[in-house]
Amino acid sequence: MLGMREEKMPELRQDIITGNWVVIAKERAMRPSDFSVQSVCATEDLQNCPFCPGNEPMTPLELYAVRPKGSPPNSSDWEVRVIPNKYPAFIESEMFSSSKYNLPKRDSRGLHEVILHSPEHCLDIATLPREKVELVLRVYRIRYYSAGLDPEVKYVHIIVNHGMESGASLEHSHSQLFGMPFVPPLVQQELAGSSWHMKSRGNCIFCDLISLEMEEKERIVLQSDSFLAIAPFASRFPFEVWILPRIHRESFADATDEELEELSSVLKEVLRRYSEGFKNPPYNYFIHSAPTDGSDNSYYHWHIELFPRLTRLGAFELGTQMMINTTTPEVAASYLRGQVLQ
Repeated sequence: MLGMREEKMPELRQDIITGNWVVIAKERAMRPSDFSVQSVCATEDLQNCPFCPGNEPMTPLELYAVRPKGSPPNSSDWEVRVIPNKYPAFIESEMFSSSKYNLPKRDSRGLHEVILHSPEHCLDIATLPREKVELVLRVYRIRYYSAGLDPEVKYVHIIVNHGMESGASLEHSHSQLFGMPFVPPLVQQELAGSSWHMKSRGNCIFCDLISLEMEEKERIVLQSDSFLAIAPFASRFPFEVWILPRIHRESFADATDEELEELSSVLKEVLRRYSEGFKNPPYNYFIHSAPTDGSDNSYYHWHIELFPRLTRLGAFELGTQMMINTTTPEVAASYLRGQVLQ
């Protein structure tokens, strides 16, 4: 009885990269069937979707597009389209605002772009054909590199919000690219942890993590020649997954064509397993990569972090910035491994 009680007790796990702690709440552990969040694509009002083909006049002029040769910009026969965000978080600006009382304040200089994955309104990365996902990843790399050339941009952040509960304001599948004038705090923590590990151990901490997970195997979701998808040991959210390149690369911009082809299969498959396992849930993913400020970050290792939006943050999480996860990473990995195509 004592052993069973201990098995159900909560435990604290530390992210060895950032140093952040997570509560794994085993005593209130949830099974996959306990989650009932679902996104349903609505198609009855496509004429008002600014991201659908034919509605290009409803958006700012495109910055980049994959379209047939000879097709004019801003016409409707595109495959992937990049436009400025109509309501940007970061903008090209020459203004600088000072503040009374010496409170820190500055203009939000940078970039904010929207990458439209497909002309098809209801297809997302999980349901697009693999070659179309690869095309999106190639556009990511092009826009990532372009944004990094801007001297005002110190960090490029690419994200996806799928479904209203994930933070998406429009249903049509898209990514957002932020060219930021500073390195965000979470990435700073990862950089600091990676730098310390390299100086003290002589190795990349992510590479060591890959070796550990390959040895233990219980948190592996899937693997390919060049990528490993795991449920991280200190997962912040139920069914969180990281996709890590098995070859050390500090920047997403350095990914080869062959790696992007392989990554398209891995990314699509992880998201397909979310979709199959939780009936098309809202989800988020984002790319963490080295800063573009010209500094030496050879100790860093780019990767993608994903999670379905199956729970909501409460006062504890918001007040402490410390997550409570109700599903162990080991259970999550086992469940997602089982979501294979029949």
